[in-house]
Amino acid sequence: MAVSVPKRLFKRAVDRNLLKRRIREAYRLNKQGLYDLLQQKDRKLHMVIQYQKREITDFKTIEEGVLKGLKKLAEKLNEQD
Repeated sequence: MAVSVPKRLFKRAVDRNLLKRRIREAYRLNKQGLYDLLQQKDRKLHMVIQYQKREITDFKTIEEGVLKGLKKLAEKLNEQD
């Protein structure tokens, strides 16, 4: 899993690093369901999460977005049976 925060949206490295830390933590806390599904289906996955908003958001908002993305990914994996 990789995280990308564009430099053209956030010029200061401090802001980019803050957002990347929040995204990684949200993923870490919620990855187990995806890992279980991948193991059950005997699959591997490489993914990149890219932050696209123009403002710095709080952890709760970022976590909701990560959860939404993981849920959508799990649905796609279940459809491929």
